[in-house]
Amino acid sequence: MAPIRVGLVGLAGFKSDGLGAHTWAVVAILPTLFNSPDYELVAVCNSSVESSRRAIEFHNLPASVKAYGNPKDLADDPDVDMVFVSVLVTKHFMLAEPALLKKKKVFVEWPLGASTQEAEKLAELARESDLGTIVGLQGRGGSVVKKAKEIIDSGKLGRITSSSVLASTCFVPPMFPPGTEYYMSMQTGGNAFHIGLGHFLDSFTHVLGGFDPDTVQSILKREQSEALLMTAEGGTKAIPKNVPDHWLIQGILESGAVASIAFRWAKYQNAVDDVGVRWIITGTEGELEIVTPQHQWQIDGPGRKLLLKLNDKEAEEVAFSEDSASAWREQVPAIGANTAAILDSFAQGSKGEYADFDSAVKNHKLLDLLVEKSGYKY
Repeated sequence: MAPIRVGLVGLAGFKSDGLGAHTWAVVAILPTLFNSPDYELVAVCNSSVESSRRAIEFHNLPASVKAYGNPKDLADDPDVDMVFVSVLVTKHFMLAEPALLKKKKVFVEWPLGASTQEAEKLAELARESDLGTIVGLQGRGGSVVKKAKEIIDSGKLGRITSSSVLASTCFVPPMFPPGTEYYMSMQTGGNAFHIGLGHFLDSFTHVLGGFDPDTVQSILKREQSEALLMTAEGGTKAIPKNVPDHWLIQGILESGAVASIAFRWAKYQNAVDDVGVRWIITGTEGELEIVTPQHQWQIDGPGRKLLLKLNDKEAEEVAFSEDSASAWREQVPAIGANTAAILDSFAQGSKGEYADFDSAVKNHKLLDLLVEKSGYKY
C-alpha cells in the first residue's frame, strides 16, 4: 500500500532535546516519518516559506519536499494526504481547520484545541466527512499501558472494584525555557494541568473507562503564583502563574468502580520514593500496580514496573515489552517512542489504540468538569 503523504506544520530548523516551544516535531514526529514505511514527508509548513525552507535544509530533507508558509496553501496541495499539526495549542484550530475543510486526514498534538469549544468544532468537521483523525495522546502507545489494558480486558483481575493513583507533579521543571510563557496560563489551554494531567487521564480512562460525571469531585489548588522563565540573554525572570499545582479527583467510573487520583505538588525530581506515578487497579481476583519514575507520564523510559498479584499468590513483575512491535520503531529515540506507536496504530487502522478527535473532546470535557467541580478561579 502506498505511504500516507504528510504535510508537517511546525518543524523547527534547529536541534532539540524536547524541552521548550516548537520542539516536539523535531524529537518525536520527524524520526517517525523518517523511519516508518507507512508515511512519507512531502511538505513542510511554517509561518513563512523562508522558515519552511530553512527547516527543510537544516534537517537535510529531500529536495522534493515542498515549503509552504500558509496552512491553506498546504491544504490545497493534492499531493498531501494528511496534515500533522505540531505547534503551540493556541494555533491548533487555525492550522487544522483548512486541512479538514479540504477533506484531509489530520494529526494534532494534545491538547486538540485551546478550548473544548475549538476541539468540538474540529471534531465536528472531521465527523461530517468521516475523516481519519488522531491526537497526540501518546500515553496509550506506551507498552506498560498496553499491557495493563490487556490484563484488565482478559478478566484476570475479575470485576474491577477500585483504582487509586498517587502521583506528583515533580516532572515540572524549576525553570522554563524561553518562549514558554503560555505554560503558566490556564487561559492558553497549554499548561501542566491541561497537558500533563490530560495525558494521564486519557490513559486512565482508556484502560478503565470514563467517569460518571455526576459523581466526580475535585480539588485544584495553586501552590506557587510565580514561575521562573529563562531569558534569551541567559538570565531568569519571574512571571505570574495561575495554573493549579495540586490535582485531586475522585468519583465512580461508568463500570461502577471507585476511583481516586491525587497529584501532589513536589519540587522537580524530589519525590521521596523517586516515584512519579503509582497506579493501583483492584479487582475481585487480584491487584495490578503500575509504577513509573519521576518523568512525564506520556513518555516511556527506563524504570517503569508492572506488578500483578492474583488471589493468594505472590506478587510478580510482569514483562511488557512489545514483541510484535514494528521493527522500524526501534530506530525512533525513546522520547518519541510512544508517538511512533500511536502513529503506527493509525496507519494500520487499529482503532482504539490511538485517540481520535472525538476521544480528545471527551478528555477536554473531563478537564473542564474538574475545574467546574473544584470551583477553581483563575
